[in-house]
Amino acid sequence: MQEWMYESQGVMIEGDNLNVIKILQAALKDWKNKGRIDHNLSFLQDFNQALFSFCNRGCNRLANVCANLGVESSFMWSDINDVEIPPLFLSCLKEECVALGPY
Repeated sequence: MQEWMYESQGVMIEGDNLNVIKILQAALKDWKNKGRIDHNLSFLQDFNQALFSFCNRGCNRLANVCANLGVESSFMWSDINDVEIPPLFLSCLKEECVALGPY
């Protein structure tokens, strides 16, 4: 997490594994009801809101690419012209933008 992210009022965690999303939701509910939270999820206490969303992997290829990039390395860039941005990320981003159609 970057320091500036803690200024946000909330966090949204999206995943393609419904069981994991349910476990996270249960952990958050347990924290709110009993004041207990797993050490690995303690960062959630820094936000006023935490939303969990399930999305089928096939419907959100860009999120899948980001998750894989997060496992391999960081995918935080300061601007879209950064030479460190993997071409696969830019390609998926373009595909999803085109699929949205004109606005």
